[in-house]
Amino acid sequence: MEQIFAVPGIGRAFVNSITGRDYTLIMGTTVVLASLIVIMNLVSDIMYKIVDPRITLE
Repeated sequence: MEQIFAVPGIGRAFVNSITGRDYTLIMGTTVVLASLIVIMNLVSDIMYKIVDPRITLE
Protein backbone atom coordinates (compact mmCIF):
# COMPACT_ATOMS: atom_id res chain seq x y z
CA MET A 1 0.00 0.00 0.00
CA GLU A 2 2.81 2.37 0.82
CA GLN A 3 4.52 1.83 -2.53
CA ILE A 4 1.33 1.89 -4.59
CA PHE A 5 0.04 5.18 -3.19
CA ALA A 6 3.49 6.64 -2.33
CA VAL A 7 2.43 7.34 1.25
CA PRO A 8 5.12 6.94 3.90
CA GLY A 9 3.94 4.69 6.69
CA ILE A 10 5.01 2.57 9.60
CA GLY A 11 6.42 -0.18 7.37
CA ARG A 12 8.84 2.09 5.57
CA ALA A 13 9.84 3.74 8.85
CA PHE A 14 10.47 0.29 10.36
CA VAL A 15 12.66 -0.83 7.43
CA ASN A 16 14.58 2.46 7.45
CA SER A 17 15.17 2.14 11.19
CA ILE A 18 16.55 -1.37 10.70
CA THR A 19 18.97 -0.24 8.00
CA GLY A 20 19.92 2.83 10.04
CA ARG A 21 20.26 0.87 13.32
CA ASP A 22 17.78 3.09 15.16
CA TYR A 23 17.10 0.67 18.01
CA THR A 24 14.62 2.91 19.80
CA LEU A 25 12.34 3.09 16.77
CA ILE A 26 12.73 -0.65 16.12
CA MET A 27 11.64 -1.49 19.68
CA GLY A 28 8.79 1.01 19.62
CA THR A 29 7.45 -0.23 16.29
CA THR A 30 7.69 -3.84 17.45
CA VAL A 31 5.72 -3.10 20.62
CA VAL A 32 3.04 -1.19 18.71
CA LEU A 33 2.62 -3.91 16.08
CA ALA A 34 2.59 -6.69 18.70
CA SER A 35 -0.04 -4.79 20.70
CA LEU A 36 -2.19 -4.39 17.60
CA ILE A 37 -1.99 -8.12 16.91
CA VAL A 38 -3.05 -8.99 20.46
CA ILE A 39 -5.95 -6.50 20.37
CA MET A 40 -7.16 -7.73 16.99
CA ASN A 41 -7.05 -11.36 18.20
CA LEU A 42 -9.17 -10.37 21.20
CA VAL A 43 -11.65 -8.53 18.96
CA SER A 44 -11.91 -11.53 16.64
CA ASP A 45 -12.59 -13.86 19.59
CA ILE A 46 -15.33 -11.56 20.86
CA MET A 47 -16.88 -11.23 17.41
CA TYR A 48 -16.78 -15.01 17.01
CA LYS A 49 -18.78 -15.31 20.25
CA ILE A 50 -21.34 -12.77 18.99
CA VAL A 51 -21.75 -14.45 15.59
CA ASP A 52 -22.01 -18.03 16.96
CA PRO A 53 -23.95 -18.16 20.25
CA ARG A 54 -22.99 -21.82 20.79
CA ILE A 55 -19.48 -20.69 21.74
CA THR A 56 -18.94 -20.11 25.46
CA LEU A 57 -16.16 -17.97 26.84
CA GLU A 58 -14.75 -19.36 30.08
